[in-house]
Amino acid sequence: MGSSTAEHRASELRQLLNRAAHAYYVLDAPEMEDPVYDRLYRELLDLEMAQPELIAPDSPTQRVGGAPAQGFSSVRHRIGLLSLDNAFNSLELEAWYGRLLKVLDREPSTALPMVGELKIDGNALALSYENGVLVGAATRGDGEQGEEITANVRTIGSVPLRLQLAHPPDWLEVRGEAFIPDDTFAAINAERGTRGEALFANPRNACAGTLRQLDPKVVAARRLDFFAYTLHFPDGWQAAPGDPERPSSQWESLQWLQQAGFKVNPNAALLPDLAAVEAFFEQWDTGRRALSYATDGVVVKLNDLRLQDAAGFTQKAPRWAIALKYPAEEAPSKLLRLTCQVGRTGVVTPVAEFEPVPLAGTSVSRATLHNADRLLELDLHAGDTIVVRKAGEIIPEVVRVLPELRPSAAVRLELPHTCPECGSQLVREEGEAATRCVNSSCPAILRGALRHWVSKGALDVDGLGSKLIEQLVDRALVHSIADLYRLDGALLSSLERMGSKSAENLVAALGTSKSQPWHRQLYGLGIHHVGEVNAKALAKAFPSASDLATAAIETPEAITAVYGIGQEIAQSLQQWFATPANQELLTVLERLGFSLAASEEELRSAAASSAAANLSGQTFVLTGTLPSMSRSQAQALIEAAGGKVSGSVSKKTSYVVAGAEAGSKLSKAESLGVPVLDEEGLKELIAP
Repeated sequence: MGSSTAEHRASELRQLLNRAAHAYYVLDAPEMEDPVYDRLYRELLDLEMAQPELIAPDSPTQRVGGAPAQGFSSVRHRIGLLSLDNAFNSLELEAWYGRLLKVLDREPSTALPMVGELKIDGNALALSYENGVLVGAATRGDGEQGEEITANVRTIGSVPLRLQLAHPPDWLEVRGEAFIPDDTFAAINAERGTRGEALFANPRNACAGTLRQLDPKVVAARRLDFFAYTLHFPDGWQAAPGDPERPSSQWESLQWLQQAGFKVNPNAALLPDLAAVEAFFEQWDTGRRALSYATDGVVVKLNDLRLQDAAGFTQKAPRWAIALKYPAEEAPSKLLRLTCQVGRTGVVTPVAEFEPVPLAGTSVSRATLHNADRLLELDLHAGDTIVVRKAGEIIPEVVRVLPELRPSAAVRLELPHTCPECGSQLVREEGEAATRCVNSSCPAILRGALRHWVSKGALDVDGLGSKLIEQLVDRALVHSIADLYRLDGALLSSLERMGSKSAENLVAALGTSKSQPWHRQLYGLGIHHVGEVNAKALAKAFPSASDLATAAIETPEAITAVYGIGQEIAQSLQQWFATPANQELLTVLERLGFSLAASEEELRSAAASSAAANLSGQTFVLTGTLPSMSRSQAQALIEAAGGKVSGSVSKKTSYVVAGAEAGSKLSKAESLGVPVLDEEGLKELIAP
């Protein structure tokens, strides 16, 4: 067969087979007999084997192919893949809706159409298409970057390798949920049982484990499924004639996804108001029992995509969507003992240990009780029968005690007065819920500080896990973070489960960690209230530890001037840098080779940003819908230029940026004499 004839036939076979796969996996309406499909598949495979140049990314032969992977690389999401905030009852749902109306500047009585979708108990995926062909797939990860698992996702029959569009966009991002149906899950566990392997606790865990298999053939054998629910287009893209039009709502997005070849959950509903949302939620509380896959709630999304843009995001989740969860399964158990754990900040947390009970697919035998107030509220006694559940189907919690089953003469349980780790007197400051050990030499505090320092978000030291940290502390080989960098290979190789090669690798990893960016070093210090996001903001504003220390102690107002940093963080920084032991730690770290400062490259980048920061010290309020950018994009522009964005108008507001359908914020600005800009005016103001 000539090359041009073979190329034409291969293209024809790919189209036939992909259409047949879509009918089988997505529409559940097979249009081709299995023997016919197999014969055509074999013909395509033979063509590709004879002429490898005919192999294309959208070929069905590529759903399972290639050698097992050596591991998974990290990939940054083009668009953040954030989690959703949760609500567990109608009051929390109404509170979320009230916040949404407020940020959209709408009256409390406004009814906004919503879309209700079942919350599938699986694993979120980000799919990347270029010119209509699947080119990448990644796990959620931390929301900014995940693991690249394209070869595994290709094995999922309901994920199209090529979009069913005549003129697809240059790129397209599709988000959805991979899951394992209940009957498939049962078959997987039955097979594992016959081989003497550990059983998966639930379908979600089985799905997560499957997606991270290094061999795509194993993934293919487990027959995962996929529902798509969100998509992102290039700015300004519009559909060509004959293709479905670009959607303007979430409801239209689901229809668009179906037309493009994706499987969409058929149980979604367009809901006119909050009452309809609550009815939808109640309907599926019982209806979900008949489904062939696990679901633990419903997802509620604002339907209008322009309003979604206007609502924007918090640091962790979209404001325009929420997961409304069904009540967790509850089970009784007998309390065996009350223990306490000490965290890296010295907070002492009571922990209930009880007879194991099965909950949401796992065996549970312990739950934290938060603090002394919660312990008192539960009125917990030795030997009590307690009711346990999983909050959000993840975190075990003690819901209540059954006092009618309490043993006679049972003793009430309280927090100890001394630290269970070091014996120091515990302290509870007035107005605080937490009880703390304030002994900085406490082994538990040191272990927690070390675990935090070497964690992925901080110094990211590979090979230094909890077991090894426990050995180092218990043998008094390490008394501070700095002592880690005095360890040598000979000493480390003498420890349990540490060979000479592992010790050598760990010493090298510790040496490499000294070059981590300043914001990671700052986060790793474990200063109370300073998380990863705050550490980045502070490191950008104060390019060295000495700069930050000076500001924290002498000019705390400079700390609170940083966007997103409040009084609580400023006070925490002041206390930390004023502590002599912490001052000594910084001195020793510098001696050991840490710069505790931004690199020249970071400084150049910051200088470039500062040069464009012509809105420094000015506060903006956004209202209405802008013509060519979303509210979150406008906010990003303002913040990149040094300005701040506030949610409410006051006399201190520098400008109000108003678009179409601007509400009461515009009226308030006019009454206070605050200058009002349109989108063009904002761009002119930002332009250097």
